[in-house]
Amino acid sequence: MSTQASIHINTDDVIGEVHDYLYGANLEHIGQSIYGGIWAEMLRDRKFAGHDWMYAGNSEGLHNVNSNIGVVVPWEAVNPNYETVLFVHDNTAFYTGQQSQRITIRQSDSEAHGIQQSGLSLRANTSYDIRLVLKGETQRVTVTLGEQLWEIESVAEDWATYETTLTIRNSDPNGSLTITTKETGNLWIGCASVMPSNHLSGFRADVIEALRDWQPTFLRWSGGNFVSAYHWQNGIGDRDKRPSYLDPVWHHWESNDVGTDEFLTLCDLVECDALLTINMGTGTSEEARAWVEYCNGGVDTEYGAMRASNGHPEPYHIKTWFVGNEQFGNWQVGHVDAETYAHRYLEFARAMRTVDSDLELIAVGVPTDLYAHWNERVLAIAGDEIDQLSVHYYSIRTEKWETPPSPEHLYLPKIGASCEVEQMLDETISIVKEKSRHEIAIAFDEWNTYCGAKAPDYIEDYNLADALYAGGVMNACINRCDVIKMSAVFNLINVMGSYRVYPQYGWQAVNLGRGGAWVATTIDKMQAEPRTVKMPATLVMELMTHYRGEVALGTDINCEAMSTPSAGNLPALDKVPIIDVATTFDSDKKQYYLSVINRHTNDDVHLIVSGLDDVEQIRQLTITGESPLSTNTYDDPDSIVIEEHSITLDAITIPRHSFCMLVFTVSK
Repeated sequence: MSTQASIHINTDDVIGEVHDYLYGANLEHIGQSIYGGIWAEMLRDRKFAGHDWMYAGNSEGLHNVNSNIGVVVPWEAVNPNYETVLFVHDNTAFYTGQQSQRITIRQSDSEAHGIQQSGLSLRANTSYDIRLVLKGETQRVTVTLGEQLWEIESVAEDWATYETTLTIRNSDPNGSLTITTKETGNLWIGCASVMPSNHLSGFRADVIEALRDWQPTFLRWSGGNFVSAYHWQNGIGDRDKRPSYLDPVWHHWESNDVGTDEFLTLCDLVECDALLTINMGTGTSEEARAWVEYCNGGVDTEYGAMRASNGHPEPYHIKTWFVGNEQFGNWQVGHVDAETYAHRYLEFARAMRTVDSDLELIAVGVPTDLYAHWNERVLAIAGDEIDQLSVHYYSIRTEKWETPPSPEHLYLPKIGASCEVEQMLDETISIVKEKSRHEIAIAFDEWNTYCGAKAPDYIEDYNLADALYAGGVMNACINRCDVIKMSAVFNLINVMGSYRVYPQYGWQAVNLGRGGAWVATTIDKMQAEPRTVKMPATLVMELMTHYRGEVALGTDINCEAMSTPSAGNLPALDKVPIIDVATTFDSDKKQYYLSVINRHTNDDVHLIVSGLDDVEQIRQLTITGESPLSTNTYDDPDSIVIEEHSITLDAITIPRHSFCMLVFTVSK
């Protein structure tokens, strides 16, 4: 079936400038977002910082010693023999952090003994760079990767780095790295690394290629909740020497392999800006000041010189910083009341601005007047020194239900949820304007639907309905761009991710209730090869980022409305417009860009567009699928794609449950 709607573009009604930072994303250290996601390192716990295997079964006993006792999870013993071979997580002799892996052969039996890690997706005719930091007693060490062999003739008695490159002939989705010796004595492994040789400065080439299709205008790092216990100086310098630690937020072992310089290199690879978030949980104002100096200071400053010694003599010139993350929440490391946060914000902001007075600083805010009128109380104390106020909002929120609703129940609430987001934004803007003594912009820097993502991987099965939601949120931001200067979807990779990156891990809770961690121990499903898959909402973000003008224009809509049912924290909505739209204009190209959503799940919409004169060409780029539940998967990564057609003004049809970008080129 088909229905009709009309929109009128008010070319003289300029809402405001469309800021570049409306088109960003978050990248947080959680699950397989960084490690096992965008970072090319294939080994888990490569620095042997974690817990070791203890017993077979659920608890201690006289007869259930684990054959891997003393081997750090997820590594496993090769040819274990409890009487002749000793495996030790050594906390006396170590290369980095506070622990190494020791293999002690007490009695030779002509067998090779050591450790291995499986779950490595190895591809045929692909080269892999291997690096080991070892010390021993002059033993000969044998290393295998898949079917390839590397012999280290004699291991030095002091820590030394050994490197090689091996080319795999046969694919193996569950390949292994083994490190063994036959000789008696002690062998210590300080750290190990396996990366495909085609990595780009440590990042996966296929993920970078996919990111370049979108090219978000900025990435926000390193959190998110993670940042409230993150100390940036642990993430600089020699990667093999950086200490691992157990992140108290997400309960993963953090290797610190991706730190400030790596993240800023990533942004260069993607050609986007970098925005950093300050640790106000366990951090100090001096630590924040030093980080600004590391990024922006000259080589004549203490931390600028440190940056130069790490290979980056030129300042990074990071101008936009988030001062804390969600300090209003009792889930946050460093949770405080509003007044305490406001005073700490001033302390941190003033310290940071002693290094660079031109910083754009973003304070922690909340939706509307939630969390005991947080915005009002923060603005009363610190408002004069706040440039933007951060707002985070996730729609639906059924992730804590034991069994989240089915996709069939959720797709209509998802399609309508951006209307509630509009209401939230309007109420927040009103409060900020009322309680501020100067103009403060809104940074809507975390948003998404949040339905089924659970620890440890926090995977959401996003579909076309989520894409329509994303389009609605972005339209809401564009139509309020006089106040909203920033927007960022959460999260970029895997964890509630815009991209699903494979292989996906299977996880094990290792003493989780006793200060332990989630550890990736296996590959969840044996995919034939690594792959990066775009979720449908990512295609929406690609179109909205690449097809946008410098100003937003007022647009009148005349269309039918629909009702959507409640789900989770989202109430039932009675008046959800079938058509949603935002309009931007590029004066240089003489092009109008209309981001149009048809929320109707059954009917196409014939769209009548008025207000534009001298139209020369119309392009229609469409994202849709067989149903709102359609999505892209490992096996079918192109189920939903962007389709492009040339159309005429009298034949504009917006397919059911679709997002369309209409590009109008005019002669003057």
